[in-house]
Amino acid sequence: MAQESGGEVIHYSGSTDAPSIAKCLVESTLESERTVVIGLDSDWKLSDMARTVGLSRQGHDVFIAFKHRTKNRKTVDDGKGLPIEKDTYTYSEADIQFAYCSKSGLLAVAEQSIDDAPVNLPKNVNLRVVELDLPPGPAPRESLASASRFAQFFYWMLESRHPLIWFGVPGIVFFWVGFEMANELISFQGPHDGVSLGVALAAFAATLVGVFSLTASLILYVLGKQVNRVPNRIAIKE
Repeated sequence: MAQESGGEVIHYSGSTDAPSIAKCLVESTLESERTVVIGLDSDWKLSDMARTVGLSRQGHDVFIAFKHRTKNRKTVDDGKGLPIEKDTYTYSEADIQFAYCSKSGLLAVAEQSIDDAPVNLPKNVNLRVVELDLPPGPAPRESLASASRFAQFFYWMLESRHPLIWFGVPGIVFFWVGFEMANELISFQGPHDGVSLGVALAAFAATLVGVFSLTASLILYVLGKQVNRVPNRIAIKE
């Protein structure tokens, strides 16, 4: 990939500490104003390229991102939870995930030894050292068995693709019954007692259920149409 993009490829099989890599780069790419070093392993993915390039443009002479202490293959995590800092370790004690150096910063690191630490760099070198966070694990997937009954019912309604039938038809029936009951109650000329009050409440409840069912059927119908269009949109983009 580097060759196809016009980059220079350097074959290196020596130690992976910062001074050793810097010495090799000084001998090969001294004319480069900026140098980015990436540790290609299972902890770095191509999707991290944007973040790596973005961090390399912050203007530091030396920027080193070390692996999280639990991912460090050179030392054993002491369990104290102490973060890696520029004055708490040497180059031999931590794995580099990626690093960036300007020409002056690369020369300064190349002059150090494997037992040195970044804190020993000259004071005029703009230095930043970070410890990367652990990569996020896979998001837990909630199965339908553990989902709420309402969520299962909602999913079933979208999959059935007939919300207008399951909700729309009962909604029309309830709305019509409530309307007729209210109409008869209004036209009733007799005395209004407890029975008429109960009929009024029943008419109101039937009308409310009908309106709710009609609204739910329309919402589910529109959502079902949108869900069905998602695969088609993805296929068009590809």
